[in-house]
Amino acid sequence: MGVFGGIKEAKFSEGGVYVKQGVYKLRVTACKQIVTRKKQDAFVAEFLILESSNPERPVGSTMSWMVIAQPDTPWLGNIKQFLQTVLDTTEDQIDESVCDFAVSAENPLKDKEVRLSAIDIKTKKNADFTKCKYLPLSMSAAEAAGLHQKDAS
Repeated sequence: MGVFGGIKEAKFSEGGVYVKQGVYKLRVTACKQIVTRKKQDAFVAEFLILESSNPERPVGSTMSWMVIAQPDTPWLGNIKQFLQTVLDTTEDQIDESVCDFAVSAENPLKDKEVRLSAIDIKTKKNADFTKCKYLPLSMSAAEAAGLHQKDAS
């Protein structure tokens, strides 16, 4: 096998610019279910940034939020909170079929808008982690920033 022998099975790496601490207004460009390089299932939401308090994530740029399916973590709850907010629905309406639909080829969440408050925290294992809380568009940027400050303290 030559240097390009595995080209038929190769997949394009879309990479990712991940969420950093800040307050944002975002437009969903896509939601996907993927398998990571470590063979873990993951949910990915990709966004266009419409408003940002973080100069490292300026307006007009893109970023991705990825939740990896890991035992003993709130990964499903984090996805539920995102979908509940983006779809402006109640918690009990988010089920497996809604998740499957969100990541389907139809890309049904494309162009939905949402606010995000992201803060850096330390996990129980003392690892760095960016905690994300999705907020309704009815919340102003100032209200989201106030909530962000409260969550950070």
